[in-house]
Amino acid sequence: MKLCFPVVTDEGIESKIYGHFASAPLFVIVDTLTRQSTVIANCDQGNPYGGCSPFSALNGRQLDGIIVGGIGDESVRVMNMCGFKVFQAHSPAVAENVALFEENGLAEVTVQQSHLEGRCSSGEGAHACNHHH
Repeated sequence: MKLCFPVVTDEGIESKIYGHFASAPLFVIVDTLTRQSTVIANCDQGNPYGGCSPFSALNGRQLDGIIVGGIGDESVRVMNMCGFKVFQAHSPAVAENVALFEENGLAEVTVQQSHLEGRCSSGEGAHACNHHH
């Protein structure tokens, strides 16, 4: 199986998960059979200076799951439309989450209408989040 993790630095299976999926600089893809990893920059390869673009970076990849620390509803929708299931990490350690995934120990992330709850909305109005995107 191939699992994807948003990270800041590539340390293979010893990487730490970055807390915000869409703005992660890199994605580490771990093959659960071999424990080998590859890294993908979170950008559109045709326009690497255009900023983060998880859809462009991951589109067309064969992934069995994306494991995240945090993710907004729109990113969940887009990843699901691409055929990817998104799972909630239990710790920042990639290796620990690989083991939990193999034991069916990670819950799938579903769309929560988070903008109505004050989590990671567009940054406008009464329900805006308080961090920078």
